[in-house]
Amino acid sequence: MRRSTAARPLVVLALAAGALAATAGPAAAHVLIETVEPRGDGTTTITFTFDHGCDGEPTSALRVTMPDGVEALGAGQPDGWEAELDPGAVSWAGEPVPDGERAAFTLDVRVTGEVGEAYVFPAVQECPSGASYDWTDTDPSGAHPAPTFVATAATLSGPVAPAGGAPTPLGPLVAGVVGASAVAGVAGALAVRGRRAV
Repeated sequence: MRRSTAARPLVVLALAAGALAATAGPAAAHVLIETVEPRGDGTTTITFTFDHGCDGEPTSALRVTMPDGVEALGAGQPDGWEAELDPGAVSWAGEPVPDGERAAFTLDVRVTGEVGEAYVFPAVQECPSGASYDWTDTDPSGAHPAPTFVATAATLSGPVAPAGGAPTPLGPLVAGVVGASAVAGVAGALAVRGRRAV
């Protein structure tokens, strides 16, 4: 009897933990930025992922809004899906991805700003019935946090150099022109004096 009585609190705790996990499931399963990969040319590839649908439904579309300082350059198109870039956003739509199956979507961007700056990408996940999840909370601890990443020096776009290589410093160039003109002027004056002397 004592063993049975002692085991009851453990059973209650286990059931409570299971209920908590069940209620936390939808909030924990959100659209994420899985990787942020600098390409070495001032652009960066971001990979968005999810592995859930809308309460068991498959996902048929995903729309991501660009934050200030991020310019969308091109989007990857997974098999059976098509991407469309609009001003300030990118949308994917295609063959529904079953609930519980991982999906990944890549986006090439140019990021301008400062090291340590957070970039928030509000995302909307849509399902065939019309149901949707809006992952738009700017607070990471919110119920529906938006995909976010923090910029590093590698992910930020550097200044674009003009065509033909590095710019030529103007100071030495002007000094050289002035110097050459002065030398030419002295040489000309000497030549005139020489002629007069003859």
